[in-house]
Amino acid sequence: MNLDWLDAFLITGLFEVVMVIGLGLLLHLQLGLARIANFGVVGFWGIGMYAFGVLYVRVDWPFADPWQFLVCAAFATVVAGLAGLLVGWLIADLDTDGVLVGTLGFATAVQLLATTEDDLTGGARGMGGLGFPYDIGRVKENELLWLVITAVVVAAILFYAWRVHRSPYGRLLIAVGGNEPLTRSLGKSTFRAKLWLFTVTSAAMGLLGAMNGVMVRYLDIGNIGVSVTLAAMVGLVLGGTARVWGAVVGVILTVGLFDIVVQSYLPLPQDWYTQAIPVLREAAFGLTLMVVLLFRPLGLLGDMRRDELMRRLHGR
Repeated sequence: MNLDWLDAFLITGLFEVVMVIGLGLLLHLQLGLARIANFGVVGFWGIGMYAFGVLYVRVDWPFADPWQFLVCAAFATVVAGLAGLLVGWLIADLDTDGVLVGTLGFATAVQLLATTEDDLTGGARGMGGLGFPYDIGRVKENELLWLVITAVVVAAILFYAWRVHRSPYGRLLIAVGGNEPLTRSLGKSTFRAKLWLFTVTSAAMGLLGAMNGVMVRYLDIGNIGVSVTLAAMVGLVLGGTARVWGAVVGVILTVGLFDIVVQSYLPLPQDWYTQAIPVLREAAFGLTLMVVLLFRPLGLLGDMRRDELMRRLHGR
């Protein structure tokens, strides 16, 4: 397959968009439904990425890819899920401020562990040795196929979020987010519902982290900064935290426009890409978040359309 016409920067840019859309969809389930303000998205994503990388590189496996990748990715998913179970148990009964501090503290702890555990993670030097679980030709062809595989995984997450909205479990989560004391007074286990949600979505974040490790092929602590959480949060808030398609629309308008159009196709000075562009990106995302919260707090797509959904569910 001749892909000389395809820009390599476009592939990596699209992969970044797809990855953040996946994280935004999982954050939608947490924040948009159950009102769990998780500001530690990068922590669960990062622990999955590093758990995958350490197992993939440091362990001498008796079998090769794709089984090596599948085992390591499954391990990363379980580790992130267990981390979500522990953190979710700790923050389940906290108020919004407590949840923000707790999840941000977890993300900081993951970054510190990745930095200090030099023998396992490579520390500040980073860790290489990761690769695609297949070889169909040149690097560009492998990257394009991995982009497609990741897009399929994110599409599955989108379908799951869509199904949750239309299930009794989803209505329970919405009730928990709307008025948890009232929901608890009706005999519903709000603690268990939130804990299960946080565990499952954290595990999925870890899986996406493992898939990101395959694409970047070199793990560096700079990859697990707060910018990952900020991108997912801004995209979701811009599109609409309460809508399934909010993360998709918002991430395309933020990460898509900046990481693909601005960074790859605008004629900017070369020295901007080392320092100025990352700073401008965070500033633009922060400004977008403030403007949306001030003038369009429900996002571009607005609030849930529960009336139409209820009519479809009950055949009216």
